[in-house]
Amino acid sequence: MDTKRKRLTLDLDAPVQRRLKAVAALKGISLRQYCQTAIDKELARDEANGLPGSRERFSDADRFAALQKKYFGDRVLPGDSADFIREAREIRDAQLKDVM
Repeated sequence: MDTKRKRLTLDLDAPVQRRLKAVAALKGISLRQYCQTAIDKELARDEANGLPGSRERFSDADRFAALQKKYFGDRVLPGDSADFIREAREIRDAQLKDVM
């Protein structure tokens, strides 16, 4: 299985960065390895508590269907969703113009 890596950049306070670096060094691992392990542990804990974190477990369509069921039940909303989006954007743009 070919796993592609993605880069993540974090801006940390200097004391936090120093602490991370020191603990990683004491464990004899790189800062990257330490952070990756910490992230993996936190994700596993969240997923064990019911938070979806894997696209394989819950597709976007599944998440959308669950939200739709939660908020609207079996009701079908009248109108075209594109019209609702356009209207919301127009309202937002008008509000931004009022602020400026």
